[in-house]
Amino acid sequence: MSKKARIGLFAIAVLVVVAIIGYQYAYQDHRDIATEEAVMVVSAEELKQLFLDEKGQEALNKTVSVSGIITEKEEGALTLDNAVYCVLSIKADSMEVGTAVTAKGRCIGYDDLFELVKLDQTTLD
Repeated sequence: MSKKARIGLFAIAVLVVVAIIGYQYAYQDHRDIATEEAVMVVSAEELKQLFLDEKGQEALNKTVSVSGIITEKEEGALTLDNAVYCVLSIKADSMEVGTAVTAKGRCIGYDDLFELVKLDQTTLD
């Protein structure tokens, strides 16, 4: 086998390995928040206060479990204690305003305009 042929085969092998690694990196499995263990269990008011005290960074992009009373309900979302806005990953038709619930979801931040902590991918326990 000539030197050029060996270099060509080596280059092709390297490209195949890089392509496989790149594919696995780009197409990782998504997080399943519903099956993750909550790293923080707090009330809706406590979670909001964390962000007001500028200590909310410890909750960002983490799975949190929040308890509170439903103060607002809309299609696909709930607000707990006028402090936490939860975008639901399931339908919650049976839940009514005034019901005490525990919601588990990913904390995506604090909305200064509406003064609400936001959770997405939320499920109700």
